[in-house]
Amino acid sequence: MTKNSKWLLGLPAIFVIFLIGLVVFTGIKQTKESQQTGRLHVVASLDSYGEIAQAVLGNQGSVRSVLTNPAIDPHDFEPTASTARLYQQADIIISNGGGYDQWSTRLAQANESAKKITVAKLYHYHAGDNEHFWYAPDLANRLTNQLVITYSQLIPAKKPYFEQNAQHYLRKLTKLDQLRSTLKQTLAGQGVLTTEPVFDLTLKSLDANILVPAFGQAIDEGQDPTPAAVQAWRKAIDQGQVKVVIENKQAKGKLVDQAVAYAKEHQVPVVKVTETKGQGQSYLDWQYAQLKQLAKAVGAHDESN
Repeated sequence: MTKNSKWLLGLPAIFVIFLIGLVVFTGIKQTKESQQTGRLHVVASLDSYGEIAQAVLGNQGSVRSVLTNPAIDPHDFEPTASTARLYQQADIIISNGGGYDQWSTRLAQANESAKKITVAKLYHYHAGDNEHFWYAPDLANRLTNQLVITYSQLIPAKKPYFEQNAQHYLRKLTKLDQLRSTLKQTLAGQGVLTTEPVFDLTLKSLDANILVPAFGQAIDEGQDPTPAAVQAWRKAIDQGQVKVVIENKQAKGKLVDQAVAYAKEHQVPVVKVTETKGQGQSYLDWQYAQLKQLAKAVGAHDESN
């Protein structure tokens, strides 16, 4: 997407070439050494994916995630030489894809010997689709399945171990499914406004009706919503069509602040979500906390405990 790739256009071309060259230069050697020792080196662009990768990998290697600080806007991240070294040392590289982390997909391509997992491909992504896959309810299932396949290709004897790890991790997430089921009963067909489409995959799974999508899409692309979108946002609230507003805390701006304030002035509940999980927070805790806030805001009874 336009916003997600703006920073790349600003980087000096020679620096990008240097980073990619660094990966190509030592990638093959590092991968061979890793496979000889029987321990795999995995790198993930996002820490949510890194957590899942480590859960499946267990004691058969190590996982490093690049984006681990929630204070960093993922759209503005610029890779460094140390980032390139992580990619050159990897046997498996996990990228989001869909234009979200182009720096990751480019560095991954430079390490020709590493196996690549691009989450966008697991969802058969097409241009214009929502790329915030970590908010899709079946993300963990799709990614763990692919991780078992990829790890087992490198260490075939450990396939049962990887399968067991994946099943154990997925069992931990069942409380998310229970809470989503409860929320779906309350939100199905209800109108929801969003300041950015980061949470949309979850909302769609709950059969919520996302109103004025043009507003959030403009913010996601680094643009101001049109006057028509702003007016439509207010009109939906005035007419009582909105059950709840979803605000991405990491996407700020004057028009966003005004839109959220307008909702609050009209007693429409606002639920804050984030694009990345907090430091020291697990994927389960992060997702569950936000769903629980949503359940409280819309009056859904949480029976997942």
